[in-house]
Amino acid sequence: MKDSRFIYLFQAYFNKTASVEEREELMVLLEEAENDEQLKLLLADAWENIKMDKPVFDDNEREEMLEYILQAKKDEEPVPVIPHKKFFNWTKVAAAAAIFIAVFTAIYFLVNRSSKEDIPLTVIPVNQKDSIVPGGDKAILTLADGSAIVLDSLHSQSLPQQGNTRIVKLNAGSLAYNAGAISQQTLYNTLSTPGGGQFQLVLPDGSKVWLNSSSSIRFPTAFNGDERKVELTGEAYFEIAKNADQPFKVTVKEMEVRVIGTHFNIMAYDDEKTINTTLIEGSVKVTKGLSEKALRPGQQSRIGLDENIKVTEADIEEVIAWKNGYFQFNGNDIETIMRQMARWYDVKVFYKDKIPDGHFSGIVSRKNNISQVLKILEGGGVQFRIEGKKVTVL
Repeated sequence: MKDSRFIYLFQAYFNKTASVEEREELMVLLEEAENDEQLKLLLADAWENIKMDKPVFDDNEREEMLEYILQAKKDEEPVPVIPHKKFFNWTKVAAAAAIFIAVFTAIYFLVNRSSKEDIPLTVIPVNQKDSIVPGGDKAILTLADGSAIVLDSLHSQSLPQQGNTRIVKLNAGSLAYNAGAISQQTLYNTLSTPGGGQFQLVLPDGSKVWLNSSSSIRFPTAFNGDERKVELTGEAYFEIAKNADQPFKVTVKEMEVRVIGTHFNIMAYDDEKTINTTLIEGSVKVTKGLSEKALRPGQQSRIGLDENIKVTEADIEEVIAWKNGYFQFNGNDIETIMRQMARWYDVKVFYKDKIPDGHFSGIVSRKNNISQVLKILEGGGVQFRIEGKKVTVL
C-alpha cells in the first residue's frame, strides 16, 4: 500500500500535477531509506520515457549516476560529475531530476566544451578548510529618518512605527508592514540585502517581495494616491496584491514595470548585460523611454545597452530557482555562473589568464558551501583556488 502511494506521488510530481500537500508528502517519503530502491526504479523508468532524439545516457552511465545519487543521500557528500561531451537540453530531464533536488545537496553538471575530446573524469578537490558558507537571511532596514537597523541580529518582533504603519518582523527572514489609518505624510523605507543575503517583505498593501542578494527596494510605508510605486536595484520576485484602482509600478533605473496583480521576477544587477523582467502569472507592461511591451505568462523582456525591449520565451524554473533555494544553469558560461556565486557567497571572483570556455547545465542547492559547488564544477574541467574571500578561476 505504501509503495503504491509512493509511486502515485512520484508520478504526480513528475507530471507536474501534484498538489502542495502531495509534494510535501513525497519529500517526507524520500527521506526514508526504505524507499531508495523504489526511487531508483522510478527514476530509471522516468529517464527511459523522456522523449529525445537520442539517449542522454547509456545504460552504464545511467546506472552509475543513480548509484552516485543514492550514495550521496547516505553520505551527504556532493555528487561527482559525470561529464558528457555533447550538451543537451536540460529542461527535458529536469522533471526527473527535480524529484531528488530537495533531498540531495548537489546534482551533477554536464558541460559542453569547444574541444571535441571527452572531458576527463578526474576531479581536483577544493581545499575544504577554505570553505565559504552560503548566504542566509540578512538585511538592513533604513527608516525615513535615515537610521539603519540590522534585521538579522534583531530579536524583537516589533520595530519603530513609521507614521500610522506598524512594522513587524515575522521570522528570521521576513518583515511585514501593517498600514493603519491613511496618513497625509508619505514616509519611505529601504530594505537592502548585502552580498550573501536574502530577505522577504510584505508591503503595506499585502504584496509580497523576495529580495535576492546584493539588492534593495525603496517603498512608501503606506500606499496613498492613485498608484503603488517602489524602486528596485538588484533582483526581486514579486507577488502583487490585486487592486485595479491602484496600479503597482516598479522602477529600475529608467525602466518601469506596470502591473495590477501578478507574479513576476526582475533581475537588474549592474554587472549583468541586460535588465530582465520575467512574467510568471498575470500580465505586465514594461516601459523604457518611448518603448513599451506587454508580456504574457512565460515571457521575458530584456533591455540591453541599445535600450531596446526584446521579448522572448523564458525558462521560468531557471529564472526563479534562486527564490526556491537552488542554482539552475541551462547552458550557461562560467562567467554567468560565477557572478551568481559572487553575490550569494559574498566573494570576489578573479580569472587567471584566459577565461575558460564551455557551457554548464545542472542544478545545485544554495545551501552548499562554495567549496562543494566548485568541486562539482571542477568535474567539467575548470579549476579554482580559494584564498579567504577571493576565488580564482584557473
